[in-house]
Amino acid sequence: MPKVVPVLVHKPVTPAVQGSSPGFDEQGPLAQLGGRAFVHETVGEFYRAIGKYLTPEDTADHGKQHSRQAQFLSHALSGQPEPVHSARANFLARGLNPALFEALLEYFEARLLEKGVSARASNRLVRAAGDLYERCQEPLCIAC
Repeated sequence: MPKVVPVLVHKPVTPAVQGSSPGFDEQGPLAQLGGRAFVHETVGEFYRAIGKYLTPEDTADHGKQHSRQAQFLSHALSGQPEPVHSARANFLARGLNPALFEALLEYFEARLLEKGVSARASNRLVRAAGDLYERCQEPLCIAC
């Protein structure tokens, strides 16, 4: 059975992205970044950017990927407790295009840097989302 590793990294975020509401840190990194709206906006920017260079046939699946990837990233950065966090991540990871998701993570990290998140913190957030995705892709093992 694969080893379960905590996904969320509760690292202080630079003042440029912190909010002022009480209980701010308890909501996880997602709230610190601007919530689901920020994630959906960033994923949309990614698909608009790559869509300029692709044919309509190549972009046919982008609407579905956009939705699933935004949901997965939002979930990966949320403060959900285990085992709900991993179970929902496994569900959301189904059907994600691995190459597009990897490219999205690179874009997302650059966007975090633009937003004022430190390089170290943005790298840790993206790595946590990527590691969660990789764990979702591991084949199920049956104990013998």
